[in-house]
Amino acid sequence: MLAKIIASQPAEPGIAQLMIRLRGEQAILPDLTFTLCNNEQNYLQPDASWSPAPHWFTINGGYQLDTGSGFRIGSTLLDPLLANASQVQIQVKLVSGEIRSTTLQLARDELLSSEARGQTGNYSGSSVLSAPQSEPVMVPPDVVETEPTPLPAMSAQAERKPKPGSSRIPMIVAALLVLLIVAGALWWFLGRGAATNIPAKVDKQPEVTAAAASPATAANKPTAGECSPANLNSQSELDFVQNCVQQKLDSNKLLAIIQAAKEAKKCGVAQRLYANRAQGGDSQVALAYANEYDPKFHQPSECFKNPDADTAAYWYETALQSDPNNQKAKQRLEELKK
Repeated sequence: MLAKIIASQPAEPGIAQLMIRLRGEQAILPDLTFTLCNNEQNYLQPDASWSPAPHWFTINGGYQLDTGSGFRIGSTLLDPLLANASQVQIQVKLVSGEIRSTTLQLARDELLSSEARGQTGNYSGSSVLSAPQSEPVMVPPDVVETEPTPLPAMSAQAERKPKPGSSRIPMIVAALLVLLIVAGALWWFLGRGAATNIPAKVDKQPEVTAAAASPATAANKPTAGECSPANLNSQSELDFVQNCVQQKLDSNKLLAIIQAAKEAKKCGVAQRLYANRAQGGDSQVALAYANEYDPKFHQPSECFKNPDADTAAYWYETALQSDPNNQKAKQRLEELKK
């Protein structure tokens, strides 16, 4: 089974199309009953929340869309799916009672949430506020016009003249005391500083030696934001994936990180790294992602429990979009479509 949400034509905020293609069935589905479950095993509810209790949605009015059945969906489904950063599994209940599940693909670059409505609304009237004009500052007339009354010249001169009977001895004694205090302070600080400088240098030497003795340890320790298996448990799934995307690792290193995430049962990390790089044009990663679902290469794991030929075909097609001459992808795609 292949399940994908694509934009409506023309694109409209809060509106999209859900395309379902069932392997081995060509008839158009008149209606669709399904659940949506995220990586935390919570199910989408009608109020846009996520809960451990499964909720079955039913959509009527199926129509031909590409090679499958199309259903028009609104903001009740689209908005929470766009707001949810993790991969989402869709479970479809067929009329026969059979339940099929796969990873729901979202063409995020083409889809618009309902919040995109009204972004070009009318901003006239009270919505646009002009900056208030500053009012002139009134200065009291008496402050501007009144000039300060100058002091009498004779009183200023009288302050500078020493009194005839004053003695200079107390001033000389005070000056000598100040000099003695300054000299004592200089001796104290200079002499004490010279005495303590030597052991300070001796104490710091072992620290430098210890730091230089273990450069390999510091070099091998991963930083907090590094895309490394050692950080899988110390970061949230979203932060770890964002760090890996920003660091733009080559294909082989990224596949090694994905394998470590699978072994650590960090399924959301593995699936999101796969999808991000594959949809970004990395045919090697897209091919590896297709192999996870291809019945011929599938290896059961916690993150990829069951094979899914339709999902494998989707990722083979994605690989061919960036590498049209990829013979392995061509061959497997032809065999899966037989």
